[in-house]
Amino acid sequence: MSAKRPDVLLLGGYGVFGHRIASALCQRAIHVIINGRRQAPAIALRNRLRHQHPNASVAVAVFDVSQDLSAQLAQLKPRVVVHTCGPFQGQDTQIAKAVIQAGCHYIDLADGRDYVQNMLALDAAAQARGVSAITAASTVPALSSAVLAQLRDRHGIQQFDQVRIGITPGQKTPRGLATTQAVLSYLGRRLAPWPGMRQTSYGWLGLHAQAYPTIGRRLMGHCEAADLDFFAAHFNIKSLSFAAGMESKLLHVLMWLAAGLVRLGLPLNLTKQADKLLRMSHWFDRLGTADGGMHVAIEGRNEQGDRIQRTWFLEVFDGQGPWVPAMPAVLMCEKIMRNQTTAGVVPCIELLTLDEYLGALPPKHHQSSWH
Repeated sequence: MSAKRPDVLLLGGYGVFGHRIASALCQRAIHVIINGRRQAPAIALRNRLRHQHPNASVAVAVFDVSQDLSAQLAQLKPRVVVHTCGPFQGQDTQIAKAVIQAGCHYIDLADGRDYVQNMLALDAAAQARGVSAITAASTVPALSSAVLAQLRDRHGIQQFDQVRIGITPGQKTPRGLATTQAVLSYLGRRLAPWPGMRQTSYGWLGLHAQAYPTIGRRLMGHCEAADLDFFAAHFNIKSLSFAAGMESKLLHVLMWLAAGLVRLGLPLNLTKQADKLLRMSHWFDRLGTADGGMHVAIEGRNEQGDRIQRTWFLEVFDGQGPWVPAMPAVLMCEKIMRNQTTAGVVPCIELLTLDEYLGALPPKHHQSSWH
């Protein structure tokens, strides 16, 4: 290992999002340590990154974060710890507590609403240690809030009457077990109420179609997101919803049917079958592409009371979709290195501008548009 003090310890560093974060950090000359429980994939990633970025400083630390984190933090002394080890639904905040107690800055990619709320309880501890703890540094709410902020500022929107946010990955886009477990954890189950909720919602129900400029129509259903608990108050939103959908309409409908069975009370423990169901989902890859998208549709009013309707689309091609949720952690690491963050726990809302975010994504593999 290099004698240089490590900048970033990346927990889950060779996963779907972790290895992209590691690559982007190396490209930015940020010293990174790749963590995981298995040595072979960690070393393989390290060697690949060293080949791709000859001047990069990258090392490996193989340990189980649930057992050895505190001891490893004392030994490695990283400046920042990035936590990608999902699923975050049902996960406690022990990792974050250990990181904060060790005096390290902390970033996670949490998509679990309860997890993000529980992180806020660590604010006093983070302030006392003088460290930043940024939770939910992922597509939502980092990118969705950047879009709403630009709309608000450009058009002088005083109130959002309605905001609809949705994400749809390409069928052939890489997806991990943690993401699969996260979705299955609330499939067909009643979603906890949120400010701006207009009707009771159940995971993956509420079937509807959303048209995109290039990738076409995608089926969507109700989904969980950290946005739901924060956006109504932050942006003055009256009606707020979030949806997600699969590119393969057949796969989406099968998931919708499974959600309906759970909703009816059948004792299906789909989370325990996540690994098997993830493998089965690839049976449908021949029916799709590697192109995904995101939309933010709004209705609002400006200072003069004029009604404003806009929809923003992001479409990502050629299997580059996972870069979108990976990028906020990279950009926030850079801000920490430049001392541009403050001590305490904050969700990743309006910490990045839309131009910052889109400018960091792989060029020529995405397009954004307003309608």
